[in-house]
Amino acid sequence: MSTVQLCGGRGTYGPLVPDGPGVSPLWLFMRMPPAQNSLLVYRDGDVVETSHPLDSDVRDSDLFILGGTDFRCDTEDWEYPVLLAAGYTFCPIPERDSYTESYSEVY
Repeated sequence: MSTVQLCGGRGTYGPLVPDGPGVSPLWLFMRMPPAQNSLLVYRDGDVVETSHPLDSDVRDSDLFILGGTDFRCDTEDWEYPVLLAAGYTFCPIPERDSYTESYSEVY
């Protein structure tokens, strides 16, 4: 059993740019950085990527992964093969107090 971290595959959604009367034109040039999408994971193999999930969608899903968070699981957990099959990638996490061939921030 090894611990892995969800590394790649999640998309981002761009910043909302306000416009209209009373809004400074500065926001047309100074934009917030994009944010990472959240994941709704179901045991039947469905994975839904969303930027603003509804409470009912979060309750109905088997696992909710908030965008921008560090998600880790074991390779024996049910969500690992589901996310792999959906095209997401994982990075191995070395055991504490062990040394790997290349540098990692876990030390």
